[in-house]
Amino acid sequence: MIDLGTGNNNKINWALKDKQEFIDIIETVYRGARKGRGLVIAPK
Repeated sequence: MIDLGTGNNNKINWALKDKQEFIDIIETVYRGARKGRGLVIAPK
């Protein structure tokens, strides 16, 4: 789970496996933000 809220909760605190994993996370957050959602769930 990633909490990208305000305060000290806006970070990823584990090592990513590869560049594609980072891209997938960013795409999911971007798509949710474009729809105005505060919570998004990545399909896996």
